[in-house]
Amino acid sequence: MILQSIEITNIRSIRSEKIKFPSSTMLFFGDVGSGKSSVLKSIEFALFGTLVHGDLSGDSLLRRGKSKASVNLTFSIDGKSYSIKRNLSKDRRGKVSQKECVFIDHDEGKQTTYAPTDMRRKILSLLAYSTSRYEKATKLPLFRYTVYTPQEQVKEIIQADPEERFEILKEVFGIEKYEITLKNLEIIKDFLNDKIKEFQIRIKQIGEPEEEILKKKKEIEEIKKIITNLVIEIEKKETEIKSKEKIVEKVQQDLDIYSKKIVQIENKESNSKEYTEKQKKTGLTLTRIQKEISEKDIEFQNLNIIELKTKLSEDELEKLIDNLQNLKSQGERELAIIKKNVSDVDGLLKEGKCSLCGQTIHEKARFEQELKAASLKAKKISTEMKLLAQKVNKQRKLLKNSREFQKYENKKDSFLNLISEKKKRETDLKNYVNELTTKLKENENDIIVILSEYKITNLLEFKELGNEIKAKLTAKKNSLKKLKSNKDSTGNDIVSHEKSLEFLQKDLIVLKTDIELKKDLQSNLTYFSQLKGWVSEEFPILIRDIEKKIIASSAHHFNSYFKEWFHELVEDKNIEVEIRVDDFQPVIHVNGHESPFKDLSGGEKSGLSLAYRLALNKIINEQYQEVKTKDLLILDEPTDGFSQQQINRMQPIFEKLNTSQMIIISHERNLESFVTDIFHFEKENHVTRVTKESS
Repeated sequence: MILQSIEITNIRSIRSEKIKFPSSTMLFFGDVGSGKSSVLKSIEFALFGTLVHGDLSGDSLLRRGKSKASVNLTFSIDGKSYSIKRNLSKDRRGKVSQKECVFIDHDEGKQTTYAPTDMRRKILSLLAYSTSRYEKATKLPLFRYTVYTPQEQVKEIIQADPEERFEILKEVFGIEKYEITLKNLEIIKDFLNDKIKEFQIRIKQIGEPEEEILKKKKEIEEIKKIITNLVIEIEKKETEIKSKEKIVEKVQQDLDIYSKKIVQIENKESNSKEYTEKQKKTGLTLTRIQKEISEKDIEFQNLNIIELKTKLSEDELEKLIDNLQNLKSQGERELAIIKKNVSDVDGLLKEGKCSLCGQTIHEKARFEQELKAASLKAKKISTEMKLLAQKVNKQRKLLKNSREFQKYENKKDSFLNLISEKKKRETDLKNYVNELTTKLKENENDIIVILSEYKITNLLEFKELGNEIKAKLTAKKNSLKKLKSNKDSTGNDIVSHEKSLEFLQKDLIVLKTDIELKKDLQSNLTYFSQLKGWVSEEFPILIRDIEKKIIASSAHHFNSYFKEWFHELVEDKNIEVEIRVDDFQPVIHVNGHESPFKDLSGGEKSGLSLAYRLALNKIINEQYQEVKTKDLLILDEPTDGFSQQQINRMQPIFEKLNTSQMIIISHERNLESFVTDIFHFEKENHVTRVTKESS
């Protein structure tokens, strides 16, 4: 079955939408609650009607506040196109029920009206589902596990009670039919009795089939000769195919090698461009540095040279000046005292008496002598003071000279250091330019070496060579494809003749059986009598053995797919998984120890759930070859909890499933790299809008 389109009115959050489904891998993308599941439930409702235990009750489907709803689904089966229209209606008491349904066969141009239950019976028949099992069922596990399983239901199966899960899987795998068989042994016994009577009647109806046998044998020999010739023809084509496959492999290897070489050349060209740009920038920087060195040299040469006029340090000069200042201050104080004394003595001599006591001075000569001595001493001290002042000024000049000299030395050292650093920078830049030049030359030589391997000197000619190799590879592949197609056609001819041969051989067997039937009639009667006893006693044991073998076989294939796809999704080599044959319980071993499902990380749980889901789908589709839903797969949030690496590893698994149409539901866009079409779901004011993004 391939979905073609769906028209939805008043189903859940969808007011009115029409979606056309391409035959491709689609992504239903939108936020949680945006209405993606509403489309899936509409598909399921269109096919099977309301299902109380399948989240498809009328109340859950009908949009709130609305009294009517409809879904019109168009799909194809085996190339034939059909449409189904189902309706929901709410009466005054609030009860939601289905109305008459419309079924359209587009190829025959025929439209038929069915009651809801009759419509389900019609669809079950179209899909090759068991009508007796599902026409009145409240859920359809076969559809849910082969086509669409909500993600939470897969995890519920994994974490369910083992006995409950095994009962579900027994129903899905059809194993419960053996229980029914055991319950119907009486019917089988009646059948055997009828068969015995039938043999008794048929013996009278057998004619003379000898001439027909000769004719059939002749036809068989002719067909065998044709088949032999066709087999020889296929063997020749297989030899030719192997030869062409080797040629294609060789051209592919040449293309792979060329692709690596062209990448190397492009990297070399990119590096050369980068080196050239760096050379240019470095050259400008080098010119600027050289100019700065020249300017600093000139500035250094123009410095005013200052000579040091003393060997004393600044501290020593400052200390010497302080000492001289102290001597000068001491002399000034002493001179002041002497001058006061001279003034006092001079006043006494002029008054002739003491100003304090009024007593007449009698030793005038002594006072005059003291006055003269004090005046001489004062004169001497004044002379010494002048000398001290000169020394202080001299030392201050020397101190100033020392400080100016130190500034000069510091400035000179600064210039020399700066010039030295710039010259070092100049040397480094020159070395870097030389290094870039060497790398450029190496790149040029490497490109020349690659071109020489192909005996080409022109880079454009080398790039054109890639197109030539690709064209050659395409031509070889097309030739190989055509040859394989011819071989397949011959194989189909063989199959057709083998079927004819099979029919002839069956006819021959029937004829021979008819001949022998007269002789073996009593033997057959005895046989069926014994068979009746066997059905009563041994047959139940055999049925149990068959059931066990089918379970074991299903579990073996299931386990193979489950383990393979789990390890493709989860690369942790410390985790091993397998299916327990008795009840299909997933068994998880971490570092050699059994671990419960709940202890896995989110990505590991999702990986295990998806692997279980896809393995279940694969096994059921393999066992139910007649089922018409094998071409459709719907995955609900399969990447929930996945890392980007796990998502990237999903594509090979999907390719192995070989499903014609796949719908992936996700609230993230990280799957868009390996889907063909994207449908964007948005919900505003409780109304879902669906937009198909342009590719």
